[in-house]
Amino acid sequence: MNHQVTAADWVEAIASKSSLTASTVQETLDRYGIEPQSTLPRRKHLRIRSVRLQGVKEGAAENGPFDSTFRFGQGLWAILSDQNSRGKSTLLGVIQGGIRGDLPDRVKPDIWRWLSHVEVVFQANEIEHRLVITKKSGDERREGQAQFAREQGETWFPLYEGPIGDPLERAMEDAMLAEFGFARFHAHNDRDGSHTHGWPAIAAALFVNGPGKAIFGEVLIDAIPLRLLQMFMGLPWVSTYTAASTALKRIRASKSERAPLNKGFLDRLAARLQKVEEALEEKRGQVRPDIDRSAIRAQILVLDGELIALRKAADRARDQSANQDRQWQGAKTLLAETRRSLQQLTDDRNAGLVFRSLRPVCCPSCDAGIDLNRHESASKKAICALCGTEDRDQDDESGIRISDLEDDVKDATSQVDLLKDAFDQAKDNEKAAVQAVSAAASRLKSLEKDLSSEAEADLELEIRGLEAQKTELQSLIAGEDEVEPNQGDKTADDEAVLKAAEEITKELYDGLARDILREVSEEITRLSKLFGVQNLESMEWGTGGALRIIQGATQTSFGKLSPGENLRVRIAAALAIIEVSRRRMYGRHPGLLVLDSPGSQEMSAGDFATLLSSVQEAIENADDIQIIVGAVARPQLLQVVPGDHTTHAQDQRFLF
Repeated sequence: MNHQVTAADWVEAIASKSSLTASTVQETLDRYGIEPQSTLPRRKHLRIRSVRLQGVKEGAAENGPFDSTFRFGQGLWAILSDQNSRGKSTLLGVIQGGIRGDLPDRVKPDIWRWLSHVEVVFQANEIEHRLVITKKSGDERREGQAQFAREQGETWFPLYEGPIGDPLERAMEDAMLAEFGFARFHAHNDRDGSHTHGWPAIAAALFVNGPGKAIFGEVLIDAIPLRLLQMFMGLPWVSTYTAASTALKRIRASKSERAPLNKGFLDRLAARLQKVEEALEEKRGQVRPDIDRSAIRAQILVLDGELIALRKAADRARDQSANQDRQWQGAKTLLAETRRSLQQLTDDRNAGLVFRSLRPVCCPSCDAGIDLNRHESASKKAICALCGTEDRDQDDESGIRISDLEDDVKDATSQVDLLKDAFDQAKDNEKAAVQAVSAAASRLKSLEKDLSSEAEADLELEIRGLEAQKTELQSLIAGEDEVEPNQGDKTADDEAVLKAAEEITKELYDGLARDILREVSEEITRLSKLFGVQNLESMEWGTGGALRIIQGATQTSFGKLSPGENLRVRIAAALAIIEVSRRRMYGRHPGLLVLDSPGSQEMSAGDFATLLSSVQEAIENADDIQIIVGAVARPQLLQVVPGDHTTHAQDQRFLF
């Protein structure tokens, strides 16, 4: 099987493997919230637009009010200072907290005390979003009011208004997951039981703040780095596999370890489920019938697959056009050379005829007169009138060569005309392919505009939240309910379906996963060597999530690297994902990468320059990404980053 398998094929394969009917399989999958996700995704984008900080400094070298705005765009940007502790990490922490909703946790207590107004504007898929947090300057409590809003026309449409904390984080998580089409990672382990990882884990992978335990993000549990890699690379079926695997672990844990629950507790769960279903029905009733957002999203998924195929076809057409152009230019060069040879031979032959037709009246050496009758006599004897040498007839030989060259010119001209026609046709094909890509991209952009400009976006988020609650309650009831004697067969069927679903789904993406992991491993190895990881021979990222490293003829692991090597590999991994996604023309890395003090871990000037060159190369290869670097000012960085992309606190000055 391969990743092009349809949802119906998938269900049939599970039914065959579990020896159950397709309807039974579908019912079980629906009950556990396991949905097929088979489409190769289209890249989406996250860009920071601006950060504004207002407040009053106290107990600092420069006390008093401040109001600073920092603007960013596409490409490479740098936040620099000549000295440490000038606000770089604070600004980068505000950026991270601004897209996650946990901003107070990203700012030092003393600076949080200064702040009265924080505003972070970012763009998600060309749609601007804004988080504004207000508090009283001088108040060190981690409290404040927040407004999270999406741009709609000339105004901001609020998605959340209320206190900072968990409600704000959940609202931002729901919005970002929906906007980017990301799915939560379902997981189950012996220590924590069943749980999920969402937007915070995904967003953390966009920031490299120094050495860390994980290559991507902040945590190692539940193989999150591998899941993030699979998600960013756009592997189909991965979220389906993790959902099936988690459900299977949960049902097995319920069978082997958990005692039957109190009947009253199950009744309360059922009552809560009924209320959620009623609320969900009410919210669904408020959706305008003329706007089917689900249908729009389905169309976007279909167009995603079409666009990938069209882009590949356009690339093939470009290659064919370039190949035909090379052949045509080569044929034109050969024709020109053949024509020059023909012209030269013709000129030589004509010159010989002219000289042989001359009848000199005196010797060119001594000026002695020559009898004209001598020329006539020499002509009859076929000798030269001056030297008496036998006259060789060269006209026939040169005439044959000229005739051959004339034929060659005709053949070359015909070949040039044929190749010109082939090139024109290839160019037309390329133009048509590019136009098809442009048309598909325009249709996608139009659908996204319909999706983003519709005023019911917040209603959809409410519906998604209620659906998530419903799924969780159904899972609790299905996975935790006491199994009566007559329910034993049903539980066994559930386990058979989930086991088959896990195995079948893994087969669907395993081959592609191995190819991608091999390509990413090669790119991480290449970049790590460039960044100065000494004695590195190879890196291999296995399907189990472990990074196998051969360094100095010795096998080691990511966790055993020195802090400097750790940081270099983390940066290399982030850039490798962006580069491999670009080469494969799909993937879901949002294109944002923030590096905090990448040169602080004993990195030489040469290694730092190489790192920056690789960053700049990533930007040039994929012009739709944004990389923000915070660092102490170095000549290498100032040479790479454009002046208008640099915020520089010079000498002893602060950023804000």
